[in-house]
Amino acid sequence: MSAFWNLIFLVVILEDQNCFSADIIGGKEAGSSPYMALVRTPGKTFCGGALIKSDWVLTSADCVTDKTTTVDLGVHSIKNTKNDRRQQFKITKTITHEKYDKEKHTNNLQLLKLSGKANINKVVNIVRFPEKFDKVKPGSVCTIAGWGRTSNKKPNFSDKLMEARVTIIDWKTCAAQWKSSTKITKDMMCTRDKDAVRGFCNGDIGGPLICGGFLKGVISFGPMLCGTSSGSDVYTRLTKDYVKWINKKTKGMQ
Repeated sequence: MSAFWNLIFLVVILEDQNCFSADIIGGKEAGSSPYMALVRTPGKTFCGGALIKSDWVLTSADCVTDKTTTVDLGVHSIKNTKNDRRQQFKITKTITHEKYDKEKHTNNLQLLKLSGKANINKVVNIVRFPEKFDKVKPGSVCTIAGWGRTSNKKPNFSDKLMEARVTIIDWKTCAAQWKSSTKITKDMMCTRDKDAVRGFCNGDIGGPLICGGFLKGVISFGPMLCGTSSGSDVYTRLTKDYVKWINKKTKGMQ
């Protein structure tokens, strides 16, 4: 695994302090994100995800799960459960893309089968897949969301779901930036903001990139220092082939 993202697997859930390392740098409190899934494995990892069917969540293959992992839907504040409408599930099956390569971050997708069907309502809903699979144009503004760390300089964590607007950059520019360490493939896309410090951080892997109301990417990897203007954040691009893979793997599975 590349050194710049080693920390992603060392996220510790500090339950005694209610701290969670999984959030957005340079963001604000989120509005309505009913498709967001909080994937937690106590003492091990903390990831994001998106509800793609009533009993399936799409996340990153880098997100490590086991029999203790839970998936929470409908979460805004992690700590405040008063009048809470969250829905919690165990995972009964995990499907990692057959061509996933954790060293190269290629085909970085994983499906999580929930232990039951989600109750679809105002706070829990299924994300929309793209109607077209053309690449998102450079300069387009998209949205990412998550919970937890909000600063590189000090351990600031957010109890509430946060979101940030990020800007798509040209694929060739991104590939050139990562040339010395990682090959950026055509199944990847990138965001970077020159003047605004925004981006995802440790534990945000697997979260959705939403562009124009549609799921266009899944958070994959980024530079060692989160949310800086010096490097690009990288996502697995939701291509037509990936959607075919998702539909094939989830169709009719019990």
